[in-house]
Amino acid sequence: KPMPSELKSTLEQYKTVSFLVIKNDSILYEQYWEDKSDTSHTNSFSMAKSIIGVLIGIAIDEGKIKSLDQTACEFLPDFCSPENKSVTIRQLLMMSSGLNYDEGYSSLTSPVTRSYYDTDLRKQMMELKVITQPGVSFNYMSANTQLLGFILEKATGMTISEYASEKLWKPIGAEHDAKWSLDHKDGSEKAYCCFYSNARDFARIGKLFLNKGKWNGIQVISEDYVNAAVTPAPIAD
Repeated sequence: KPMPSELKSTLEQYKTVSFLVIKNDSILYEQYWEDKSDTSHTNSFSMAKSIIGVLIGIAIDEGKIKSLDQTACEFLPDFCSPENKSVTIRQLLMMSSGLNYDEGYSSLTSPVTRSYYDTDLRKQMMELKVITQPGVSFNYMSANTQLLGFILEKATGMTISEYASEKLWKPIGAEHDAKWSLDHKDGSEKAYCCFYSNARDFARIGKLFLNKGKWNGIQVISEDYVNAAVTPAPIAD
């Protein structure tokens, strides 16, 4: 069945390179643009934040993280200034940490721009300070997810890529290796972005959530965590 002209126009307007519709494990529609195919690696950008969120849930299931209400300080002593001591994993996930990080993309010198080009993400993140009360207001910032990435490394004793491979990518039967950009050679993954895979393997994560954390009958991530992850956060704004 041809793609509706309005949808086609919208996808082309946004320079879409892959479009995939799956229902009941069957591909209903699949199209690629430019030189892309079903095996091409494309950048997830901020969808990587959801992958980090999944990995946090798996680490909780395994007991490597005890609770979403543990503080970041328990894992990252260098982050533990007096201003930052109360920030929790839950608040980082909910984008309500209150940190002094600007997500403005229009400036070449903004913190988020620095994150993309910085060769020492850990140093940048450890310099951040809480300037508004955590847990009160939603303020989207990539720094929250980068801190979660460092927490995962500390809690699991593995790199984010190693943990994702063992606990997520292999269990959901991904057909192709994924890639994750680092801040420098053998450095830290850019946890907030830059996870590279293809449309079919990305769709497996959607299926995992659709099936409440199960993959072919095996519970990859707890149903309770999946339910919490898709529930609107109870914060003021």
